[in-house]
Amino acid sequence: MVAGIDKFREHFAGHEDHYAIIGGAACDLLFDAAGLPFRATKDIDMVLCVEVVDPVFGTAFKAFLDAGGYQARERSDGKKEFYRFHRPSDQSLPFMIELFSRKPGALDLPEDAGLTPIPVEEDIVGLSAILLDEGYYDALQAAKRKLGSVKIIDETLLIPFKARAFLDLTARSEAGETIDSKTIRKHRNDVFRLAQLLASDTSIKLADPIREDLRKFLELAQADETLDPKAFDVLLTRDEAIDLLRSAYGLHGRAG
Repeated sequence: MVAGIDKFREHFAGHEDHYAIIGGAACDLLFDAAGLPFRATKDIDMVLCVEVVDPVFGTAFKAFLDAGGYQARERSDGKKEFYRFHRPSDQSLPFMIELFSRKPGALDLPEDAGLTPIPVEEDIVGLSAILLDEGYYDALQAAKRKLGSVKIIDETLLIPFKARAFLDLTARSEAGETIDSKTIRKHRNDVFRLAQLLASDTSIKLADPIREDLRKFLELAQADETLDPKAFDVLLTRDEAIDLLRSAYGLHGRAG
């Protein structure tokens, strides 16, 4: 379980419509609910739902940072707006909280919040590309669910999100950027971990561009003879997981 999730849940009770937890923290909560283990994660990645964010949420968020003694408070500039808060003095809280907003200025933090410029890193850039895509953002809104009094996106969209992140980071690595291979593999492996949460008769509808991204991911996974999900504690073989995913997302037909 993500450290501090209970305190986070308690503090943000009543604010669930303002955000959605994504990434490893959402995976961790889903796996915990299913009684399955997930890889260690100590961060919370959140997407601000800009349509409903208000100053009350900003004040509540700053109060959480102050109470937890978060020492580093960083913010990016420009169209891609990120916030990162880490190094809390209260070690029982999440080690890092990252937020992303599609709309600059959406998080109305008080002026004394102590924000500093944020360094750009590979995972952040990848997330921005995904969430600035209207199709993915609309899908995120549809896939939100409440789990244990926090708002997350469920496995039906976490799988395409992770697949797209893998594709983006792989392409940038092949273009010459320095990308940590562990980061790339993390997203790939999480797709196979999440596949375990899908029932055999699951049927999930996605917008065509998202379906095609997932199709490309599965084609790459199918071609990777070294990929063995059991090496990272997935109970399915590579081919079993790929077949399940293709069936769940209607990808057995020809590419469109």
